[in-house]
Amino acid sequence: MITKRRAALDGVELDSLDSRILIQGTEPGAGREQINSARLWDGSGSRVTNEHRDSLDVVIRYSLDIKPARFQERAAVHERILGWAARGGWLTLSQKPGRTLRVVPAQLPAEGDPLAWTTRYAITFRAFGVPYWQDMAAVAWSATGAAEPYGRLGIPGTVKTVLDAEFVNTGSAAVDSVTLTAGESEFQLEGLGLQPGETLAIDHPDDGRLCVVRIRIKSAGGVWRSAMACRLAESSDDLWVEPGIRELSMTADGAGNLTLRCWGRYA
Repeated sequence: MITKRRAALDGVELDSLDSRILIQGTEPGAGREQINSARLWDGSGSRVTNEHRDSLDVVIRYSLDIKPARFQERAAVHERILGWAARGGWLTLSQKPGRTLRVVPAQLPAEGDPLAWTTRYAITFRAFGVPYWQDMAAVAWSATGAAEPYGRLGIPGTVKTVLDAEFVNTGSAAVDSVTLTAGESEFQLEGLGLQPGETLAIDHPDDGRLCVVRIRIKSAGGVWRSAMACRLAESSDDLWVEPGIRELSMTADGAGNLTLRCWGRYA
């Protein structure tokens, strides 16, 4: 039965599996945080040395409107629900429009007594790679045919996120050096050998969007090669940006088309 509470994995609604599934609750939990600190030796107190979120849980509670006489149907619907949950994926909830969370199943419910038709079940999903709700749509900024583009982008969300970048060499000579600055983060790349028509991409795998940075070059024929070795040691670990209006800039030894994208994150 469709209610105000909806939950979907990769666009497949839980209550679309069977009309007798009643979603009783969708409960995003608090993130599991780790905060490290060091004592101050010249007085009382401590200073924070590191803040890290390990994971984020979401619990989906449901019941089955199937009477005891149809216990075999009840078991079949339960199996269908477990199959839906077992693969994980991009979770969306009706209470968080436009947001999504990459999850895996952390705890699946037991079937229990098939004659206990009033039983309430719970599925716990857990986000590891990026334990924050994220915007489903990216915000973007672009510049065309420039070697030193500069601009500003409004970064959505309530916590820091990272940028994806794409630079297409539109000139007639190779581009060897690129420096990309986003807020307080900076990537310095040397020895790229980015040929005319090729694309430099700084992005993140989509199996937990914005988790591990990649630096690659795509040839004019669509073949990828790694450019991670081109990143200088002085570079930031990633292109981190805080929410708000942030300055973006790039310098390169050749002109091209630059596009920057990010997905807001929410605690």
